[in-house]
Amino acid sequence: MRITDIDVTPVAVPMEAEIKGSSYQKRYRGTLVVRVETDAGVSGEVYSGDILDTEIDKADQLVSFVEDDIATALVGEELFRMEAHWAELMRRSRRLFAYEAGARQLFIHAIGAVNIALWDTIGKATDQPLYRLWGGYRDELPIIAIGGYYGDGRTDEDLIDEMHEYQEMGLAGIKLKVGGRSPERDLERLRVVREAMGEEFFIACDANQGYETDEAAEFAKGAEKYDIEWFEEPVVWHDQYAGMRTVRQRSSIPITAGQSESTVEACRQLIENNIVDIINLDASIAGGPTAWRKVAAMADSFGIRMAHHEEPHISMHLLASIPNGRAAECFHPDFDPIWHEMVVDQPEISDGTITLPEEPGIGLEIDEDFVDEHALD
Repeated sequence: MRITDIDVTPVAVPMEAEIKGSSYQKRYRGTLVVRVETDAGVSGEVYSGDILDTEIDKADQLVSFVEDDIATALVGEELFRMEAHWAELMRRSRRLFAYEAGARQLFIHAIGAVNIALWDTIGKATDQPLYRLWGGYRDELPIIAIGGYYGDGRTDEDLIDEMHEYQEMGLAGIKLKVGGRSPERDLERLRVVREAMGEEFFIACDANQGYETDEAAEFAKGAEKYDIEWFEEPVVWHDQYAGMRTVRQRSSIPITAGQSESTVEACRQLIENNIVDIINLDASIAGGPTAWRKVAAMADSFGIRMAHHEEPHISMHLLASIPNGRAAECFHPDFDPIWHEMVVDQPEISDGTITLPEEPGIGLEIDEDFVDEHALD
């Protein structure tokens, strides 16, 4: 079965409200929709990545990488030679040297989108959902919201109302944004959520590299009594590796990172240098499921667990396929019209868990009218 065509459409959708983290803000939800065709009439289709949330002007370059570099390499090739395809595309990334680090990251982003679409095609060709094809460790897993964003005029009462909405959506809990205020204020926000929602409510905290090392250590120590699941990307980007190790040594809270990494090798450094307890690599950012699964196997051998940065349509399959997977993540409907509106018939979510689809591949249908409406030129 050979690949005959790879097509890509960049999409950007305005959100109902702007969201603000410790180091970013955005009003759009963007992604790449990739379609793969084969000579056997089997096709795959997925959406992947969030870089267009904040950098819509990168759409042209992403499309060019898919059409001019990746499709050129893969069209005509045997579909199932996934390791060979991934290695060839990574070899092509070498032409982007050190001064083009931004373009290199975009190229890996493009590889990830196509890699996911290829795996969706393989799932359909073998009539298997991807989580089962990749190991089938379980057929459901916890799912939480990414939320608790900062906003002008937002009160603690607003924060509690938001948590109740997630509970009504059937979610297990929250990955709460911190790092954009002082440790004292963020600890107060954490206290409010824990006291309002009770001990069974899943709470992780994500600083998005917003704290200095000492601030992160202060927050982590203060958060110990609130029983949080993990503390994600606690330290500013330019000191994150040594800083995260310091925070890990000063508190008992598991440290999570990997979302900002784009290579298997970078995740190896996180593991070998005792920096993290959990790796939340994003398959869309880091070269696709082929790369993610390499990291997951390596992490398992070191007793480290895996999470995944958002993208529940792919993360649920990856995390459910392995024994060391944690929780899938999603957004409030106001913050992610792509997952809540572009995906037709989402998987069942109730009692804090998402049930994996039985349909082959990723098992989700994309609304083509929605794509056409929000496609970027």
